[in-house]
Amino acid sequence: MSDTNHFNPSSPSRIKRAFPALALFLCAMLLAGSSRAREAAQARPEPDREDEPREIAIYQALLDLTTPWTVMCVAAHPDDEDGATLTVLRRKGGVHTVTLFSTYGEGGQNAIGPELYEELGAIRARETIEAARVQGSEPHFLGLRDFGFSKSADEALRVWGHDTALARMVLEIRRLRPDVIITNHDTVTGHGHHQATGRLVLEAFDAAADPSRFPEQLREAGVTTWQPQRLFVRFGFEGGPETRALEEEAVRQGQVISITPNERDPVRGLTYAEQALSALRRHASQGPWPSTVPAGWTRAIRYRLARAAKSSAPLPRDAPSFLTGLSLPGNSADQLMPLAARAMLPVYLSNGRKAEGVRDALVAARKAGLFAPSGGDVDDLPRFRLMSDRLDRALALASGIRVRIATREDVLVTDATTPFSLSISNEGERAARITEIDFKDLRSESGIDVPHNLAPGATLNLTASAYAPRSAALSVPHAAHLYDGLLFGVELGARALVELDGARFPVSATTRMDIAPAVEIANLSPNPYVQTPATINRGLTFKLRLVNHRRAQFDGSVGVASPDSSRMPAFRTEVSLGPNETRDLVLRSNPVSARRAPGRRRALLAGGGGDEPGTVEVSLYSEHDPKSPIARQSAQLVYSEARVAPSLRVGFVPSFDETLKNALAALGVQSRELTVDDVRAGRLGRYDAIIIDNRGYQSHPELVAANARLLDYVRAGGNLVVFYHKTNEWNPSPKVNRPQLAPYALVLGNSRVTDENAPVTFSEPAHALLRWPNPISADDFKGWIQERGLYYPQEWDAAHYSAPLSMSDAGEPPLRGGLLAADYGRGRYIYTGIVWYRQLRAGVPGAYRMFANIISYGRAPRETKRARERAAADAAALDAWPLSK
Repeated sequence: MSDTNHFNPSSPSRIKRAFPALALFLCAMLLAGSSRAREAAQARPEPDREDEPREIAIYQALLDLTTPWTVMCVAAHPDDEDGATLTVLRRKGGVHTVTLFSTYGEGGQNAIGPELYEELGAIRARETIEAARVQGSEPHFLGLRDFGFSKSADEALRVWGHDTALARMVLEIRRLRPDVIITNHDTVTGHGHHQATGRLVLEAFDAAADPSRFPEQLREAGVTTWQPQRLFVRFGFEGGPETRALEEEAVRQGQVISITPNERDPVRGLTYAEQALSALRRHASQGPWPSTVPAGWTRAIRYRLARAAKSSAPLPRDAPSFLTGLSLPGNSADQLMPLAARAMLPVYLSNGRKAEGVRDALVAARKAGLFAPSGGDVDDLPRFRLMSDRLDRALALASGIRVRIATREDVLVTDATTPFSLSISNEGERAARITEIDFKDLRSESGIDVPHNLAPGATLNLTASAYAPRSAALSVPHAAHLYDGLLFGVELGARALVELDGARFPVSATTRMDIAPAVEIANLSPNPYVQTPATINRGLTFKLRLVNHRRAQFDGSVGVASPDSSRMPAFRTEVSLGPNETRDLVLRSNPVSARRAPGRRRALLAGGGGDEPGTVEVSLYSEHDPKSPIARQSAQLVYSEARVAPSLRVGFVPSFDETLKNALAALGVQSRELTVDDVRAGRLGRYDAIIIDNRGYQSHPELVAANARLLDYVRAGGNLVVFYHKTNEWNPSPKVNRPQLAPYALVLGNSRVTDENAPVTFSEPAHALLRWPNPISADDFKGWIQERGLYYPQEWDAAHYSAPLSMSDAGEPPLRGGLLAADYGRGRYIYTGIVWYRQLRAGVPGAYRMFANIISYGRAPRETKRARERAAADAAALDAWPLSK
């Protein structure tokens, strides 16, 4: 951005010491008048709920003035934070709370949609922001890579880089300056990312105070060494004997803090546990979550003291709070600990939450110099700044001065100017004076003079604009910017400096917007694009989503080509989009001549030979410049020598994405997406195989009641393939009326193989699943991503199931249940905990070969006329088989 004004420092420093303000503050509270409840101001030093009424926001702002302490919660992934404790600290105690996440959680699973990896990380980052607003905390991210479940801290620190991860954590501690750190993670049990985060916290606790550690950070503006006073680790979050021994010792020493979330918030009418659950439900991609507080949520949450600074006051035995006994340096305590503020809260409540007295008290406090450092009290300036910002927020709320910023556009379009409207309203009962108006990354378009008097009920309307140059860094698609600092776009805002009864304070409004091209290629699939012998000579088919970000018609073309046009003929099609239109397109190239040998075709598409991927580029052109693309995306081309049984027909019940649909198309298989109603109808005989996608019984709960129809299908000669499920959505449970879903006993456990390169042993090398139509070798398990499998069966009927594969992580016993196959009636049943969906989505050639064998299981050619007649009879029986009762 260019030609913009920026915020000026909002420090009310030209005022005196705060001591006289305390008595004035309390007296003015007793004179509280009446006011209407209004929304909380948009400008705030800490993220907070925007849907809370003004009266609740004023209460929270007063509560925030009662304590100058900061507590940081450190977590490995989104939803690992201790939301209940954070809620109690802020909503009950007014503590400044911040959360620090090692990763964005991009290596996890998605319970609500098809997005994975960086796309999922972008979703979880925004879910975390919404959860933090409910908790009242500030979220921050280290941006370390979530590479999936890990069993050891050593692996995580090897992938992250120990020094890189530690430096990032130290920097955030130095910037955010927490007095106390809490974490759910110990150093020896649970997820490897959790263990690694627990180790890093212990190291960073001391390293942040050491000027010899990462000294380059100290050259950054506003960054100084910082020593947290205490570090606490939650009881029982991970478990393990070493952790229990530490917990037992903490109990003996009386070094345990208990947090009770079952108290009721006096202004919100909800318990802190209920508010914490509301925050947790914002992490929708990791659900499903309960709708009401489960039993056990209201029990005390306990923490043990794990580390204390040498300079810290000892934690008193059986202390009631993380902060008990802590003190501020010098006379900062007198200025930053206004005891009268605590007394004002019940006064505010007993006076009907009226704003006038609050406003007068806060004005008196500001004029008297509350939270303004004086003389030599500069050792803890950031803390004074925090409390001064909190006082600004309280003043803005109580005065009724609101600043709002808005635009009709969803994004900032490059090489274009975006208009904004700005309003400054006086929703209070006292006249105010606007003395300054500043902008951040906005250019004022209004000629309003300041100072400007603003009477009660009056609104000052202004216009502004933002220009994004053609060279501006884009922030879309979000998945492409998970690690480069552009994930949340750019922040724009405005600040009004207000004078009310002689007190001056800023009121601000900010907004975040993405920077995008005029028309965006928002999605391209499939990517990678997999081809096999059955599809190598077919034309390419891509699904494309275009988003017109401008309020004007777009006419142009979209084309697909290889960077080297000799490898693949380019093709282009015209496209027209209305103003702000989003459209899904299907692009199809012409078929490739069948006379071209598949091997030659494979070499051309793969970029020169072998199984190395090639690429194609999808480019978007304006009709005004058909040679220079305004947006483009690349897709990998992958070839797999995977063959399926002839004329194979497959039905599938999908979960959340199109991985199965795309994989079956790549194999040249006739396929159809099935609904639960299709399964209930029971006429499934037209399909040689049916697949239940990963976690299909969870994504379609009604499928459990229809499961008997699937078993009928198998008995009549079908091949049913079930991808992995979690234990709590598969194992028999009378409590939720879930029977045994497999034809023979099969109980899942929590074992997994997390090393994507873990050796795979063929425990039954002659098994048909490993021999036809594709002979499987160890090479087919090379190049895998993230993991081998998860939630492996721990018990199964060995008399009926065969287990042709065995694998394990280093130092662990082999797991044989990753692929189980059983004959049942005339058909076959397969359960697999191997993560085929990740491998198919990533275009792993060997996974396609093994998947082809799985869906072709039992369809090998029959060698005799009698066998062919038997096969025809089986097919007829599938459709004629009676429905189960």
